[in-house]
Amino acid sequence: MKKICFIAFIVMMLRLGLNAQTVTFSHSGGFYESSFSLELTCDPAYHIRYTTNGAAPDANSTLYTGPLYLNEGLYSNSNIYTIPTTIDELLFTPDSVMKCIIIRACAFDNDENCVGTVTTQSYFINELGCDTHGLPAMSIAADSSDLFDYYTGIFVKGVNFDPEYSYWTGNYYMSGDEWERVVNIEFYETADNSGVNQTAGLRTHGGTARRGPQKGMKLYARQEYGTKRFYHKFFNDSPKNSVKHLVLKPFSCQWFSIGIQDWICNSMARSIGLEYILSRPEALFINGEYWGIYYVSERPDSHYLEDHFGHSDDDYNVIGSWHGEAEDGQNVNFIQMMQWLEDADLSDSTNYEHLCSLIDVDNFINYYCLELFIANNDWPANNMRCYQYLDGKWRWIFFDGDDCLQKMDFDVFSNATCEQNLGWPTDAISTLMFRRLLENNDFRSAFYTRFEHLLSNQFDYAATNPYLTFAKSLVIDEIPQQAARFNRPKNLSSWINSVNDIDSFMGDRCDNMRDRINEFFVSLGENQSITASIFPNPTHGQIHINLTDNQFTTIKIQVFSLVGTLLYEEYATTSLAIDMPTGIYLIKIGNSTQRVVVI
Repeated sequence: MKKICFIAFIVMMLRLGLNAQTVTFSHSGGFYESSFSLELTCDPAYHIRYTTNGAAPDANSTLYTGPLYLNEGLYSNSNIYTIPTTIDELLFTPDSVMKCIIIRACAFDNDENCVGTVTTQSYFINELGCDTHGLPAMSIAADSSDLFDYYTGIFVKGVNFDPEYSYWTGNYYMSGDEWERVVNIEFYETADNSGVNQTAGLRTHGGTARRGPQKGMKLYARQEYGTKRFYHKFFNDSPKNSVKHLVLKPFSCQWFSIGIQDWICNSMARSIGLEYILSRPEALFINGEYWGIYYVSERPDSHYLEDHFGHSDDDYNVIGSWHGEAEDGQNVNFIQMMQWLEDADLSDSTNYEHLCSLIDVDNFINYYCLELFIANNDWPANNMRCYQYLDGKWRWIFFDGDDCLQKMDFDVFSNATCEQNLGWPTDAISTLMFRRLLENNDFRSAFYTRFEHLLSNQFDYAATNPYLTFAKSLVIDEIPQQAARFNRPKNLSSWINSVNDIDSFMGDRCDNMRDRINEFFVSLGENQSITASIFPNPTHGQIHINLTDNQFTTIKIQVFSLVGTLLYEEYATTSLAIDMPTGIYLIKIGNSTQRVVVI
């Protein structure tokens, strides 16, 4: 497809020559409060034809005869939102959708030959009810057959759908150059209508996101389409004013239809020094019709690494699975390392030091601490990405936190150390490195110490709650329109309830994880030598507890009344002093309980 598009582009330019005509719009696309008259002009030797449904103009398109007053009469009447784009059980068709005005125009000669390139501008007019509630807008214009045709459409089940494998087949699951479609994209900031307006390549993207009605997508800037990058500062935290690739992550693809988990998790990744994905919510329109909330995001590939860390993208090796699938560059080093790990004994310091020369252990620990804390239910067999610069150490990139921050009872350590070949969400190959590293006492100590530090700092609720609050504020006003368009979430009330569930998870997670990590390290034998003494007993007013032979494990200490009421709880590593009034108490230290008298 890319080669065909490039050839077509060259042929078109040769045919048009230096006299290629461009239609000029009196107003550029973007956000406007009120309607106005739009004037189109070109060389008087030619005339203008235009469309309002996203299609490129041809000889049969409407002839421009004078200024166009931008009102509802210029909305597309194609109603593409009624076209089925998913399996029957996920299908939802709204009664109507919000629309923007999209004008595509081109100059024609007297023989109705196109003599210039197509110019596209989209208008989001508040007076007409096109309100994105502060979100930037992206408008995609595409030939309808490229998206919805039975044979060529990348948004439909189409010719490649197999009812026997309905969840993983369909045109939207096809990949490769031949399934890239040429589109025009516009992106507008609400403040000043700055952004981009250019031709790009479009493909579907993701796993379950391809299947749903709100499709995951990738956008490619290519020289053969006119420019090799998207020249706009999409992300304030990015060091670059341009990007090579963009991912459009649909709001409804995130599990439980809450939509904000991935943004929160990436914010947490940033706070602990992990490589993470920048993203921001936007309102998407396709051929003039509202397509819901999306997150325009970076793509974790070699171009991302070039943008963030410099060097040429050709100097990076990027691995997309524990099996060694190369996303970019070569996978030889990674596969050799994993093969060596199969039989390596990392309790041996020489072997451990060798692995430390191949991977950035601190980065790996941060990566695992985050994945375990957020209870990622779509990992580690899925959503793994690591990279190396030249022959340097492997580092991990966090991405895709869609199925996170929900399942407090999910046994994350069993998931991360599974030795069975389950395939998803975990299997023996995806847990191999972590399991081997846990054989080494130095790694155990470093891992535990770092986790405990994060639980008391970056993962503490006081640190993470602002991420939730901000993520919620960005999209809450747009949720009713998202719900009406895709029924995911069902309504604003159900969404707020789900957001509150995330808030509860984050509020309770640190204490929950302390229990889980201590239980896990007990299972590894770390607590077997720990003894506790309480002195004096009886005591006057203050209970003194001393933990002996404890190298680094934090132990939960609880004080109960004789009838079982919890009166006090704290975590300690070596010693603790507790002030209590006169009485008789039960002190639970780890899994043992002792009686103490305070006089």
